[in-house]
Amino acid sequence: MDEKTYPFTLIPGELVYKFESVSANKKIQKAVLFTPTGNGIVFNLALVDLDTDNQMRDDIESRNGDMPTVLATVFQIIEDFLNTSPERIVMFKGSDSRRQRLYRIVLSREFSSISEKFEIFGGQRGKAVPFVANVSYEQYYIKLHSHEGEQSIKTERDI
Repeated sequence: MDEKTYPFTLIPGELVYKFESVSANKKIQKAVLFTPTGNGIVFNLALVDLDTDNQMRDDIESRNGDMPTVLATVFQIIEDFLNTSPERIVMFKGSDSRRQRLYRIVLSREFSSISEKFEIFGGQRGKAVPFVANVSYEQYYIKLHSHEGEQSIKTERDI
């Protein structure tokens, strides 16, 4: 992605990154959380807004006019997270059908630039398959490109 990104910070001792979405009208505190799943190397990603009580919400539509910058920041955060442990895999899906469609569109549009750094897979019926642009998936998986000696997600691998 060639978009600018927001500065972000990793909360010490947690798998939480925070950044601020800024427009002419407002500033919104955002957080990206990584939660371990039952598979030791797969982590679920959640992008949330922090409300006025500092509660995390994934059901708010910010409408701050900076979606490309927010998504580019999330990809920078994913890269930072994966660089700390290259064997990790990040999984995510939209919290509703509209967001799921947005992620499919962005991944399809940016696939060539994103795939320079990452391997991208779609999840269908509990299996990871190589990502194909404009195909709907139940969830998405991203990992750093495999290097010699590292394992990769295999086609049709159970996740």
